Amino acid sequence: RARVKAAQGGWQRDVQVVQTQVSQARARLSEARARLERLTVRAPRTGTVLQIVIREGEYYNTLGGGHLLTLGDLSKLRVRLDVYERDIAKVSAEQRGFVTVEAFGDRRFEGKVVDVARRMGRKNLRTDEPTERIDTRIREVLLELDDGHELVPGLRAIATLEPTATA
Repeated sequence: RARVKAAQGGWQRDVQVVQTQVSQARARLSEARARLERLTVRAPRTGTVLQIVIREGEYYNTLGGGHLLTLGDLSKLRVRLDVYERDIAKVSAEQRGFVTVEAFGDRRFEGKVVDVARRMGRKNLRTDEPTERIDTRIREVLLELDDGHELVPGLRAIATLEPTATA
């Protein structure tokens, strides 16, 4: 009887049921992939994660404007310098200099000036000195270090720029 039923296409209904189940499973898989894609965070460029603000499983609202993490490019380490207005004529692009960091004693981290701000601005760094002037105007300068892979971003450094021929 089963042979006769099979010869007459009796199993056709079972095949249709299985095909429908496969189609539904593919639709669920597509939906799950779309949901995963929507919840996946991708960095706009390569870099090193310096700080994680929102961790896996925590609520994040995209309308809040906050950031998920801090990403940095550590292949070239730069030091941001505040040059006081009385010294701005002594600074130029490509000028050599070095920084020292308290944690590394007298060790020098050599580099060169890669950017000099085009306008004056407010002082970025504040100390705890009661005599410090906070109304001082500065010009921001970026010193790119030749080799600073041991330094940690955000570390305070003391910079010295070598005098130029015109200074």
